[in-house]
Amino acid sequence: MAEHEDLGALWRKARPDDLASLRRLDAALVRSGYQVQGKTVREWIAEFPGEPIRWFDGRDASDRMREAGLAAVPALVEALARADHESSWQASLNMRGQCVAALGTIEPLPTCAIPALLGVLRHPGSRVRRMALAVLARMRPHATPAALRAVLPCLREKGDLPVRLQAATALAAMQGPLPDEVRAAGLSLLGEAHRALRREGLHVLARFPQGEEVLTALEEQAILDDENRLEALRVLSGAAPSRAIPRLLEVASNARKRQQEGPPPPAWRGTSGETQRSEDGKKAVLLIGRLGARGAEALASLDALRALELLSPYVDAVIDDITRAVLRQQSPPLRTDRFQEPLCAALLADVAWPAERTEEPSLALHPWLTSLAAFGTEVKVRVALAAARHVLWLWESQDPNNDYSRCTIMAMDRWVSEPTEAHAERVAGMGNFIPSQFCAPDAFSAAWSVNYGSRCVPRPTASSASAPADEEDPLWACVHAACRALSRRSVITWAFGASEAPSEPLSPRDSAREVHRAIVDEVLPWACGAWDPVKDTPRLRKAMRANGWRVPPAF
Repeated sequence: MAEHEDLGALWRKARPDDLASLRRLDAALVRSGYQVQGKTVREWIAEFPGEPIRWFDGRDASDRMREAGLAAVPALVEALARADHESSWQASLNMRGQCVAALGTIEPLPTCAIPALLGVLRHPGSRVRRMALAVLARMRPHATPAALRAVLPCLREKGDLPVRLQAATALAAMQGPLPDEVRAAGLSLLGEAHRALRREGLHVLARFPQGEEVLTALEEQAILDDENRLEALRVLSGAAPSRAIPRLLEVASNARKRQQEGPPPPAWRGTSGETQRSEDGKKAVLLIGRLGARGAEALASLDALRALELLSPYVDAVIDDITRAVLRQQSPPLRTDRFQEPLCAALLADVAWPAERTEEPSLALHPWLTSLAAFGTEVKVRVALAAARHVLWLWESQDPNNDYSRCTIMAMDRWVSEPTEAHAERVAGMGNFIPSQFCAPDAFSAAWSVNYGSRCVPRPTASSASAPADEEDPLWACVHAACRALSRRSVITWAFGASEAPSEPLSPRDSAREVHRAIVDEVLPWACGAWDPVKDTPRLRKAMRANGWRVPPAF
């Protein structure tokens, strides 16, 4: 009995960033005869296939490492150290690849294995080093001299583009201040011939937001690099919004330009210049919207762009997004005296997050959502709006030519403000959009989150849109899809596209927590009577427009 109690205590003390705690757990598990599916962790490692590893190839041994979780880390680190003594160079390379892949699938990420992964970078083998760099980028190591000594040489390998790309990604993901040597490396990448390398150089320079040299380089890149113009402006807008906004507005206004007379280009020649300008214009407008209250200086110019029909839906949406952010910034403190009221108490109730690893942490939100749904239809719609709105950018930034999801969100806003059958009909019609499976997984799930959220609005009796089956729970489906979107996973079925989102995906646990926080942040102010993110937004927008788009001191 005492041994089982000791094991339980060691499991609770096991920390992904502390290899010593995992070694204590490993020693206790070895003494207890711990097995995963009938074999010990080391027996499974001995069964790693003696051939080059492929990511997520479904082999039993790799799956068992994921099941063992943090308990497998000490054995994997040992196997990496022993790889030099394998019978052949190829066997040594394959063992490293298998161990790196296994470490990259364990949740939570075992950051205590970072030194071992850095050691892998000293060995030959492009594929394995690329995998190690990808795992390091997810683990976000601190920018120590040892980490920089291991990663920077990979960035300079002129003959290996994939390794250079992953090295730049790992550098941009490092925690803590980066030295000037990394800034110089990022600047040098802007002159590379390959588009992807220039793009990664922009991400490295995003870590140096205060340097005038970097800001000037970003402005120049936005002018010179047609293939990465919007990415350069995205990075610049994060560092210096006032310098990026005029250029973003210029890109948006260029969407009005028409192609010169003549027949359209054949399909095999790709996107026409006019179509590309239209898409870039929409993306530029959306980037301004992502600035939140910092984009308020663009409101007057955005209002003028509403006259351009192809931009109008997104311009309206972005003006609302900026106005909502201004409203949040100006909002009075929440009335804590109302936190004990039933709805506020339900919103603030603790979620029973799973203590152990689980395949789908978002399942923990289901009872919480059920308790909120008991407060009526308006609460359900507001919760769905908050979740879907939080991930909508993942759809819009990757498919700006399809505005069904954005129009659905705006129709839901109007229904909350005025719950008429006409507005419900509008929600039903716009929300019945089905995204293509060839979308990226995060965009696919974000679009489905909006689709499910629209089903929380009561369907009008004459609606032609398909209604969900009786057993479906549209609120839970909406929130679940939002969680899947943030962790770059498709919902319902597979999505086959590649994501263009600049940020790393969140873990399933972190994505569920972020969606939960987004719901509370948007619904609680209304529930406790402080301000209303839905109804107060159009009122503030009207007031600012009447005042020449100047932000009032208080609203």
